[in-house]
Amino acid sequence: MEACGETYEILHPEMPHPDYPKYKAWKSSVKKAFVKLRDDVLLIGHSLGGSVLLKFLSEEASPVPVRIAGLFLIAAPYWGKKDWEVQEFALREDFAAKLPSIPVIHLYHSRGDEFVPSDHVKEYKKRLPQAGLHEFGGNDHIFLSGLPELVQDVKNASKHGRSV
Repeated sequence: MEACGETYEILHPEMPHPDYPKYKAWKSSVKKAFVKLRDDVLLIGHSLGGSVLLKFLSEEASPVPVRIAGLFLIAAPYWGKKDWEVQEFALREDFAAKLPSIPVIHLYHSRGDEFVPSDHVKEYKKRLPQAGLHEFGGNDHIFLSGLPELVQDVKNASKHGRSV
């Protein structure tokens, strides 16, 4: 996060078997990572990781142990859409109502994403109307050239949060 010009503590938990992901195993890794977080955390999830993070936040039985200042989802698939019917990753119909209080939510997606169609981010925006939506031309999924909009949004949200 050098681009932010500030010091951030970054936790990037390894997900088990990324080529053959299973929600239960990924959930366990996310749960272990949450123990290390402090209040006013900023959470960033990319692709499957973003959708798993959202599922975890909306379904965890006990309250999330930290206050979340912001959630940033990049190219996250919306499981349950046509041709994306993978039940173990699908969100509950009422997932948005089950999320903990998160004052800042942003969604990022390329219109021509070669892996996750852009109608997925539109589904998230419909269910999370308070979220900022950032759609881009091109076919980026990984955003190897960077995502300056994310950097700016993290800077803005970090005025209320301390770690990423």
